[in-house]
Amino acid sequence: MDREMDREICGWIIEFLVRESTDEMLVKKLIQAFPPLNGRPRLKKTLLLHSIRNEILAGNVSERILDHLERIERIDRSQRLRIPDSMRQAYCAVALECTAKYLPGSSDRNGKYLDAVNRIWRSRIENLEKSKASKLVSERLRSRRRQVEAAVEDEEFANVLITINTLNDAMLTLRIYLREALASMGPSFLKSQCDSILERENGSISGDV
Repeated sequence: MDREMDREICGWIIEFLVRESTDEMLVKKLIQAFPPLNGRPRLKKTLLLHSIRNEILAGNVSERILDHLERIERIDRSQRLRIPDSMRQAYCAVALECTAKYLPGSSDRNGKYLDAVNRIWRSRIENLEKSKASKLVSERLRSRRRQVEAAVEDEEFANVLITINTLNDAMLTLRIYLREALASMGPSFLKSQCDSILERENGSISGDV
């Protein structure tokens, strides 16, 4: 069996386990043990979605998710896939949560909150807007940027952001996006092959009865 076929099979196995296994330690060990799997956008997307799912299960919404969503969006664009609204909504909600979480209980909006505004909105998101290529930029994202910028100087705007359950919104929109993304990808290759075999066997059994 040649090296390329080995990598192809490794990719099938990893995708199947990432999608179907509940043993996270097993999945991590296999990913570390298998050779580098470059040039496989579907597998990369699967792993990124899996990482987002794990963060949600752990109750975390971090800037790492923004990185993952940006990478997935680039993969989708390279494959000429439609960027769903659910992805844009999730990206916006995560960006807001990663910023607004520094407001409650803080009287100094020039501290961690301002750092987050600079890091997320004035750097990361501004670069996305300037690139003109990313499909993650939406009117809602621009509107949220105006809000978080205003909250730096205006306590009234800050209080409005504090009243929003940004963590819940981020979790909800991420779950919606994950369901849509995984559904659009269809089952893993091995899962689809197993299903086909079972269908043939069931048909054969029915015919014998």
